Amino acid sequence: MKKARSIKKPGVNIDMTPLVDVIMLLLTFFMLVATFKAESTDAIEIKLPESVVTDTTKLPEKDIMTLTLTKAGDVFIDVDNYKVREEVFGDAFGIGVFHPDSVGKTEYEETGGIVNGKKFTRKVTILDRAQFEKTLTDLRLALKNSTGGKSDFRIVLKGDTETDYGVVEDLMDIFKKTKNTRFALVTDVKSGSPE
Repeated sequence: MKKARSIKKPGVNIDMTPLVDVIMLLLTFFMLVATFKAESTDAIEIKLPESVVTDTTKLPEKDIMTLTLTKAGDVFIDVDNYKVREEVFGDAFGIGVFHPDSVGKTEYEETGGIVNGKKFTRKVTILDRAQFEKTLTDLRLALKNSTGGKSDFRIVLKGDTETDYGVVEDLMDIFKKTKNTRFALVTDVKSGSPE
């Protein structure tokens, strides 16, 4: 009886060089086109009021000025353009804070840099009413100058549900005085059916 000959299967060799090249090209591409956002005012935790009405107006992706009203009564002013921030606040990650109550201090000042129980890492500029009004105007002018007059900030208000009504009223007076009459209020959509 003859011994059965074992058939050897040829080994499969896959050249990984082209795959590594493609991966490196993709990695390089994504590193070059990625945009990194600085720590924003989202670090300031607020509980937005609920709204039954849903507005389908979409905010633009850029050129947004965000005013965040905390329950302590502070108004944080921030923009998404780091060049404008650097020009107005003196730091690419700078942010302004205004406390409408002229006799009180901001939560940031009282707690030594802690906002909502967290250490605030951005450079903060404390503003009085006149400086706040000037900052609103300066931020708009700085953006217009950097874009050649082609762009303007959209103002977005994010207010905590426990914010004192007087703070909002003072802010509306400042908007009127500085001729910033167009702004958007950000709310959470109320769950359930409207009553």
